[in-house]
Amino acid sequence: MCGILGIIGGPLPIAELVAKSALHLLKHRGPDDHGVWRADNAWLGHRRLSIIDIGPSGHQPMVHNQTGVAVIFNGEIYNYLELRDELVALGHPFQSHSDTEVLLVAYIAWGKECVRRFNGMWSFLIWDPRLGEAFFSRDRFGVKPFYYTLARGRFSVASEPKALIALYPELRKVDESALYRFLAEGMLCDGEHSFYDGIKILEPAHSGVFRPGYSYPVIKRYWDFPTDADQLPDSPGLAQSFQTLFEDSVRLRLRSDVPVGITLSGGLDSTAVLHASVHNLNNFDGELLAFTSVYRAASHGSTFDEIKWAQIALKQYPRVRLLEVDAESDWLPILRRVAWHMDSPTYSPAVFPLWKIMEAARQKKVPVLLEGQGADELLGGYTQYAALAFLNDMRNLFFGTGNVTIAQVLHNLRAYQTKFGTMQFLSWLGRTSVPALNSVNRQFLGALGTLRKDFVRRAKADQDEPAVDQRRSTVDRRLLADFSKHILPGLLHYGDAISMAHSIESRLPFMDYRLVEFGFCLPSSWKVSNGETKRILREYLRTSGQTSIASRKDKIGYATPIDQWLSPNNAAELRKILLNPDSHILQYCDRKKVGRLIDCYTRGFARTSNHVYRLLTAELWLEGCIFPVHVPK
Repeated sequence: MCGILGIIGGPLPIAELVAKSALHLLKHRGPDDHGVWRADNAWLGHRRLSIIDIGPSGHQPMVHNQTGVAVIFNGEIYNYLELRDELVALGHPFQSHSDTEVLLVAYIAWGKECVRRFNGMWSFLIWDPRLGEAFFSRDRFGVKPFYYTLARGRFSVASEPKALIALYPELRKVDESALYRFLAEGMLCDGEHSFYDGIKILEPAHSGVFRPGYSYPVIKRYWDFPTDADQLPDSPGLAQSFQTLFEDSVRLRLRSDVPVGITLSGGLDSTAVLHASVHNLNNFDGELLAFTSVYRAASHGSTFDEIKWAQIALKQYPRVRLLEVDAESDWLPILRRVAWHMDSPTYSPAVFPLWKIMEAARQKKVPVLLEGQGADELLGGYTQYAALAFLNDMRNLFFGTGNVTIAQVLHNLRAYQTKFGTMQFLSWLGRTSVPALNSVNRQFLGALGTLRKDFVRRAKADQDEPAVDQRRSTVDRRLLADFSKHILPGLLHYGDAISMAHSIESRLPFMDYRLVEFGFCLPSSWKVSNGETKRILREYLRTSGQTSIASRKDKIGYATPIDQWLSPNNAAELRKILLNPDSHILQYCDRKKVGRLIDCYTRGFARTSNHVYRLLTAELWLEGCIFPVHVPK
């Protein structure tokens, strides 16, 4: 896990001191080692977090001795041992035991198609002097970031926009289309748009080529999601297939030459990762650390953590030690640091417990953590999927299809209300049945209603939604949209930024491409049905002896006491930040309307909470990254 910076082509060379200063801004992504390499038409820089082959033989930039091909690589190729064996059998020698060299030799052996063989997370750039071109790629789901610009006739790439801005200060400008989509619709990741005008994002599952002297890179998709035609037939054997795939995904992600831990909430996802980790570490002699967040100072008797569930999950694993991480925080300084590390706003207060856990893992010298991210969007864990499944039940009951009875419908209704709360579930039923309600809500109780008309006119543009196979079930269509566009890309963005802020490698077993392909071929009845969400994952937990966790009827997620932090004294701190005449957000929002939204928030309109938080983090990003006075420490 590392930071990369590459500069290809251009009429004039970048000053070495400027380039090295830009690379230094990525030090948090790679505190263990750094290096630069230069050739005609190419300058490559790298910051290293040493995880595999941690000695000098894994140093980057790495150059292939026989061909002169050079690479900078951020991420992990989890199946590097299997690929290495294949390449050795083909006659390729190796100088190290690193996955970086496997990537490099795989390119030498198989060319640009090598990425189809990788199981992992990556962003990399290869300079090939034989062809006089750069080849670059990003993993299938965008777990690792890849930003690029064509400023001053050069093709420059980096793990974070701040490094590109250090090279080209003129890029420190807001991409108003991206900011509009964030404020109006909550879109944190919007295709190839970053939050900076002139800095683009290489989209997931894409690779490209750039040749000096050309105006643009040629970028192509190398992988796509399964179609409806690939759906598997319903059978009891699917549960065993899931178990095999999932446990192998965890096995690969436990490969490391440094200590590995896990995050644990006691929810379905993290408990599954816990069990599979212990299962794969049968011969492990040491102690596995599990990190969970708690809020010791939460007032009014409220509970925002799941410590009791984490303790239940751990009962059968004596060699796993639970570390309780106090997630109470001085929220404003942390949010400022988050904005700087993300180079963007953030839409979820879940950054707080994640920040604290990553901080604790670094203090405990555990630089690799396995997390459960991706399971909700893959297997159907959110309220909207339950609402869609319930509406399907109602339609089947009304039209006499699907063998649905009134008793089953009522049972499902009670189950979903218990899990998500009556008001939340009914709200999603309404929004799912009448999509126009989303726009109405955003206009009257959301950030959309605060936007200045001149900003909307400048920034609003028609956005094409990704094509979705209409033969899929409504649940599967929504899962695909959330996994590929609406929800998961944003979660991956802040997960990467916050883990890297503390020099922690976050590994995500549910993001193994084999498991994702299986999940999108899985009949939707194995995801949400009979009053249960993530049914196939619950079945896995039951067979693993985690019956209490498998039967959980609630869903807390990463709840935080954010309202207790923002609302005191009539939200005085919030008003100070957002309503100050010098606030940068007022270039895009009407001050009186922002004030009215805060008033709604302080009066207890729950639906305004996320929108107020969205405005707050946008202001902190503008303050810290677009109009910076200082860099947060």
